[in-house]
Order: sequence, then structure tokens, then C-alpha cells
Amino acid sequence: MTLQTGTIDAGAVEHLRARLRGALLRPGEGGYEEARAAWNLNALQSPAAVVVAEDAEDVLFAVRFAEEAGLGVGVMATGHGVGTPADGGVLINTSRMRGVRVDPVLRTARVEAGALWNDVIPAAQEHGLATLAGSAPHIGVVGYTMGGGFGWLGRRYGLNSAGVTEAQVVTASGHSLRVRPDENEDLFWGLKGGGGNFGIVTSLEFRLYPLATVFGGSAFYPVERAGEVLSTYARWSAGLPDEMTTAVAFMNVPPLPRLPEPLRGRSVVVVKGAFSGEKSGDGEEMFRSVREGFGRPILDTFGEMSVDQMDGISMDPVDPMGVIQHAEMLSDLSPGAVDALVRVAGVGSGSPLTILEIRQLGGALSRAPGQPNLLGGGKFSMNAIGATFTPEMAAGVRERIARLTGETRPYRTGRTFVNFMEESPAQDRVRAAYTAEDWQRLVALKDEHDPHNLFRFNRNITPSRRNGQAERTGK
Repeated sequence: MTLQTGTIDAGAVEHLRARLRGALLRPGEGGYEEARAAWNLNALQSPAAVVVAEDAEDVLFAVRFAEEAGLGVGVMATGHGVGTPADGGVLINTSRMRGVRVDPVLRTARVEAGALWNDVIPAAQEHGLATLAGSAPHIGVVGYTMGGGFGWLGRRYGLNSAGVTEAQVVTASGHSLRVRPDENEDLFWGLKGGGGNFGIVTSLEFRLYPLATVFGGSAFYPVERAGEVLSTYARWSAGLPDEMTTAVAFMNVPPLPRLPEPLRGRSVVVVKGAFSGEKSGDGEEMFRSVREGFGRPILDTFGEMSVDQMDGISMDPVDPMGVIQHAEMLSDLSPGAVDALVRVAGVGSGSPLTILEIRQLGGALSRAPGQPNLLGGGKFSMNAIGATFTPEMAAGVRERIARLTGETRPYRTGRTFVNFMEESPAQDRVRAAYTAEDWQRLVALKDEHDPHNLFRFNRNITPSRRNGQAERTGK
């Protein structure tokens, strides 16, 4: 098999068009620009064709077409987590596949490939059930879960990938397989953290949790207090129970009208989190002990909230924008690490980063048997994101990220996290998301299920047995 870079037989294209319920779009055709656009505007993709799938059969036909044409395959619902742009390949856009079904008895949700957390959260809440959604509800469920997926309930319930019970997957050989703990077990293991390297998930079933409310929110302080806030947070977070998931962050808040007026255009440091224990008063007392130590905040949003309001803790942007992201894991938030972070993003630093967030790990996040070990070995994740509206802004963000990685080198574990990984990561960065043992097992799965690297437009795990063309192109 020879991997190509965009040459498609016209007859094969028309044959595929006739079979699809959805649409096949080529460059220059109406709808192509919208269908290839990712949420991250920096993820510019130039696929040879985009298949806008209506159902699982469309996905199957598109994969078979790409395999026969010798083209790589990418998949996207929203484009929040584009790993490698699908240049010259076939991009399967699943955004029309939004079906959701909640089983309140089994406490599970089954979703189609393009479902968003916005589709699942209210359906689950009707039955007093919570999802393990991340910080933003407008993100695709499947991509989030295949990279692990953790949010404000993570330390209590773990990664969403750990709660997967079944999936339907289109493989590189053009077959649709059901995978579950007792059926195609090796593939089931690899899907839960393998980042889409082994097939396209057309439906996914995962657990829901009996929870209606949490005590949570954010407390914002002037960035001049950053050293004090981070030091206190480090001591306080060390003794928290698993029911508490927390983070601390530097933020350069944009002057947008939809944001709270006291924060607009300010540089701040923020303590945020959610308590999911039985008594919300317990969480209120735990948070009070750290919040009151810093005096009056600029803004304090802590309180009891329904689980569908937790996205307000993070205040993630909704509209598409260009961003550059970089993530690492920290062994601890020691005094030296705090000083390094303040030098990079504190007062007077001139940091262009929109956010530099330190999320607490541990609890159930570190206990995920039956899947790759994604968050073991570190006590905190560090995620830096910068908006890039101009080339000058992009250069400034890259320079600051380079400085961040240099300043924090003594405190990093060498690991990273799949969902937070930058666009077009180098192979050593992808490898850093896994333990050495898990990496060997994942490569063996890639060799077995996708030896020609059909699914390569992602955070790619390259097979060890590749054909000559793949070696020459580096794909």
C-alpha cells in the first residue's frame, strides 16, 4: 500500500458521493471551507476531501475509500483537539452525528461520534446524573474521552475514559467492530487513552454518576498576590480529600463585555475547584480556609451549583479563536516551582499567556486500571494557553512557553497529557504521554490494527512496521 498526499481518482470520488447520506466536499466546492475549519483557528487543514458524515455507515464508506486510495484519515467533531492537520488526506467531519441516549437504570449514556457535552449534560441531569465533562460543554465527547478526559469531578470519579463500557469502532481494515471488556479486549484497552490511533469511534457508551449539585466556583485576586496565593494553595491542596478537585491559575482576562466587569482587562491569579461530597457545607468550609487567608477578592463565585453549571468555573471561551497550547506535569508545587511560575507569569513579567493553569491530580485520576496510565507520576498538570490574533502575538506566546519550560525544568516529571498536547506534536512529545510499558503495548496495537498508519492525523502513535512510502514521507 502506498500512502499518497491528495491524489484521488475522480470516478472513485463520484462513486463515494453516490453512497453517502452525508456530503463529500472537495477544495473549491461550496461548504468545504466550513467543513474543514477547526475551533482552533491555528489548526489550518487542507484535506483532499471532507466527508461530512450523517451516520456510522458514512464513516465506514469514507474509511474504505481512503484506504483504497492510499490516503490518510483524520476525524473531527469540533476541532478543539486537532493533533496533526489532515493535509492531503480524507477528513471525516462527524458534527452531524449528535445522537444521545441516557439509560437512568444502568446509569450510562450512549452517544454518537459528534455529540457534544452540551447534548449529554442536560439529558443526564434530568435523571439526577452527572457526566465527567471537562471545563467546556461545547467540546466533542468522543475526542475528549479518547484522550482521557478529566474535569471538575475528576479526583472523585476519575477520567471519563475509565468509565467507558463499550464502543463501536471503524477500523483501518474497513470493518465496524464492537469493543468492550469481554470483546476485542486489546482494542478496548487502547481506545481509552490512545487518542484515536486505532479507529474511528462511531458510538460510545460510558458511565454516569448520581450527583445533582456541587459546591464550587472561583476566587480571583490581583496578580500581585500570586506568590502568596500559590504557596498557600500548595500547602492547602496537599491535604484535600478525593471529593475535591482544584486548580490555581494565572489569567490575563480579555476586556470582553460578556465577562464580569471587575475582571475585564485585568491580570489575576485565581483559585478554583469543586467539591462533590455528600454535604456541600463540608466543601464550603474547606474552601473558606484558603479563600479567607487572602483578604477580599476581586470576585468570588463560590457557592452551591447544579452540575450543569460547572463550566462557569473555568470560563473557557466559546467562539473559535487561534491558540497555542503546551502542557507538562509537575512532580510537586514546591517553593522553587512557585517562584519559577511567578517569574514567568506574575506581576511585571509581561506574560502574553491567556492562562497558565495548574490542576491538581491524584485521587481517582491516578487509579485507572484497565487502560493506559495517563495521569500517574505527577501531582499537578501545567497547561499554558495563549491567544494568537497576530503573528507577533504567536511569536510572543511561543517565546513565553519556551521560557516556561526552561524555568520549570527541575520540577517537571517528563510526562504530558494527551488532551492538552499541542498541535502537530513531535513523536517524543506523544511518547511522553505514556509510560514506557504502555507505549510498547500501544505500538504493538498500532502494528496489529493500523500497520500503514491510516489514522495518522492525530497525536500519532506510529507503527513500528511501516512501508517504504510511509518511511519516506515521515507519516
